Amino acid sequence: MFYKSPLGCGFLSKEDLTHASSTPELFPLSSLQKGERAEVVQVTEKHLRNNNGLPEGELERRLLEMGFVEGTEVTLQHEGFIKKDPIAVLLRVCSLVAIRRHEAQAILVRKIS
Repeated sequence: MFYKSPLGCGFLSKEDLTHASSTPELFPLSSLQKGERAEVVQVTEKHLRNNNGLPEGELERRLLEMGFVEGTEVTLQHEGFIKKDPIAVLLRVCSLVAIRRHEAQAILVRKIS
């Protein structure tokens, strides 16, 4: 059974909801506010619906190649005007990357104070 994610586009399984409640500090990059900093904890697309036309695992591979790897510091720099999509994310204070909010749902982060 799947449940609509309270954070946006994806669907979460019952196991994902249990895991998310046991680790409240983890959330999708897409829910970060402009100017907030976070650390990438995990990149996974298993809780997303595959409506982007890519083969399974392809989105995850592309995000990892862009630099969204575990331990990377990210800062949300800019949000698009229409539906706040796409978003511009600063990686390691040196690379600015634009991704769709739906793709950012696959990146789990932990806030840095």
